Amino acid sequence: MENQSDFEVIQEGSISKLKGHLVDSTQLEAHVQILSKAKEISLKELFSVSWLGLQRFYEMVFKFPNKTLLSDIPPHVYRILLLLPSFGKKVGVKSFMIEVSKPNQEKKKISMTIEKLAEIGKKQGCFAHLEDGSRISGSLHHLCRPLFNDFSLPKKNFSSNWCKKNEGICNFFYEYSCFMRVTLEMCSLAQDSTARLIEESLQQICMRISNLEFGVKTIDPNFSEYKSRSLMSLMPHIHEVSKSVVIGLNLSSTTFEAVSETFEAIFLSERMVGPELFDQMDYFIKFTDQLTPMARSLEDVGVELGDNTLKYGEISSLRKAFETFSGRDLSEKNIATLRRKLKMDQYTNLTWEETLKEIQNEFKLIQNELGRCIVALQGFDLVRQVLEHRVGEVEILRDHFEAVRSKEMHWEKLKELVLIKIVDRLVTDQEKFSFAFFFPDCTIKQNDSKLLNGETFFF
Repeated sequence: MENQSDFEVIQEGSISKLKGHLVDSTQLEAHVQILSKAKEISLKELFSVSWLGLQRFYEMVFKFPNKTLLSDIPPHVYRILLLLPSFGKKVGVKSFMIEVSKPNQEKKKISMTIEKLAEIGKKQGCFAHLEDGSRISGSLHHLCRPLFNDFSLPKKNFSSNWCKKNEGICNFFYEYSCFMRVTLEMCSLAQDSTARLIEESLQQICMRISNLEFGVKTIDPNFSEYKSRSLMSLMPHIHEVSKSVVIGLNLSSTTFEAVSETFEAIFLSERMVGPELFDQMDYFIKFTDQLTPMARSLEDVGVELGDNTLKYGEISSLRKAFETFSGRDLSEKNIATLRRKLKMDQYTNLTWEETLKEIQNEFKLIQNELGRCIVALQGFDLVRQVLEHRVGEVEILRDHFEAVRSKEMHWEKLKELVLIKIVDRLVTDQEKFSFAFFFPDCTIKQNDSKLLNGETFFF
């Protein structure tokens, strides 16, 4: 299992390199002094991030007195940073990784500066190729947003006459597919972070219980309610259940990534006609059928993990064994032996009263870790809500899709219905920032929204 110790900062001259997993539980405070002196921070070796972990890192860097440049930003990290309204200002972008591909070849990642990509966009438009013919994955009016600060640049470069005449509906279908893809990707990252946090806390609990059980033998040879081994044996199952959710979300995110890229290919086809666009959107709608059972499974998995997690707090007999023991007659030698078994300092606090206080603190720390798990498990419910929101929006698309295809209903009315649905159900910061990024010209307000003055949620 990986935990917060899988994050490190490596200093090479004036460059700080982040390596590992930047998640909710990452202790960034320990690295402030080093990072604040760096002129450049490389993110190349960040394997996974959570929204909260990345946001905390960004806010920390934003407060540094001197401007800091981020370099070698991986695609999945860059997609999230783009959503932050102030990204690219005081915290600059030196370079980031883009994904490129050729027909019948796998994608590859190459380093790119935002200035160079913007120049490509000015010459070609938002859907572009490199000189060797490789197609750049994604729209440059997303990737270059920090430089242009204008959601309409670079200009759309649809190849077919149909797309040029019907730019509005093309934009709507594409932007919504990108919105879907990014919110699902962040759900996956959120669940990955939740799984890491829960496993990290449960391992800490098991370690503390094991130490306490080893020590209790000294004061109560007849104690028999040992639980650390059985609790440790639950860990592989908890890991597999947690990861199954992450894998499912990853697959969904990848599916919608493919849909978005198909739209990009269609837009660059000179022979593209209306039916192709609608057929692709029809596939998109059908792909979302997988989200409903996934939302249900999230609820079931959350309940199962909650039940298993609570078992780690069922140690009242162990606590009672210590608290009811009269240890006043224990010699310093016996107390030192007990403290050694409990992994405590053997040379200080050699009285039972002082040792009992430390033992009670161990139980308090166990409860604190358990509390962290319970809070983290709420993330399952938030992710479920996000999935249900996407399902609700697609139901609107499904209900009116044929009417728009047959021109019985104007596509702008469909867009309005979908955007109203999104706005009135915005729950998390991720959704709010994603919506503002992909639909920056939307004038629909949370009117009307139940969450207008609500508390911001994070996962």
